[in-house]
Amino acid sequence: MTMLLLNHHIFLLLNASASPSPLLVDLADFVAQQLIYAIPVLLLALWIWGRPERRAGLISTTVAAGCALGANQMVGLLWYEPRPFMIGLGHTLVAHVPENSFPSDHTTFFLTVGFALIATRGAPGFGKLVSLIGVLVAWARIYLGLHYPVDMITSALIACLFGTGSILLNAPVCRWIAPTINRIYEATLDVLRLPIRIFPRTARSP
Repeated sequence: MTMLLLNHHIFLLLNASASPSPLLVDLADFVAQQLIYAIPVLLLALWIWGRPERRAGLISTTVAAGCALGANQMVGLLWYEPRPFMIGLGHTLVAHVPENSFPSDHTTFFLTVGFALIATRGAPGFGKLVSLIGVLVAWARIYLGLHYPVDMITSALIACLFGTGSILLNAPVCRWIAPTINRIYEATLDVLRLPIRIFPRTARSP
C-alpha cells in the first residue's frame, strides 16, 4: 500500500460515518474550531495571575507559536494537498474554504503552545493540558473531514521542533525583552488605575 493510499485509508477510519451522532459532531466542531480562541485568553491569564518569573516563558511560547505557524506556511508552499472534500473523499460535516490541507495550522498552534509551556516552564501543567487538547483537535479535524492524518503528523513534528526549541529563547527574552514588556505592563496598570489585588504587579527589587 502506498503512502497516499495509507493516508486515505486511515482518514476514512477516523472520519465520521454517513450517520454520525449529532452530539459527537457538535463536540468535534467545538474542539476543532472554537477552542483555539481560548489559547490567547489562557496566555493572558497566565501573564496576569501566574508567577512573574515565568513570564519570559510565556513570551517565548508566543514567539515559538508564531514561528511554527510561519513554518507551516513555508511547508505549504512546498507541498500542496487538496482537502478531502475537494477530491470527494469521506464525509465533510462543516464548511471550509477549498485550500491546501497540508499541514494543519490549528494542530500546530495547539501543540506548539503546549510543548513550549512545558519546555520553558512557563506553565508546565497547562502545557500538558493544551498538548492533550491539541491531540483532540487533530482527531476532530479529521473526523469532520477537513484534514488527513499525515497533515497532523507533520504538524506534530513542526510543533515539537519549535515548541521544544522555545527553551533557546528564554535567556535572551529574560535579558532583553521581558523587562521592557513588564515595564509597559506596569505603566498600563498605573495609567488605567487597575486594582493591584486583581491585576498584580511585578515584584520590584528593593
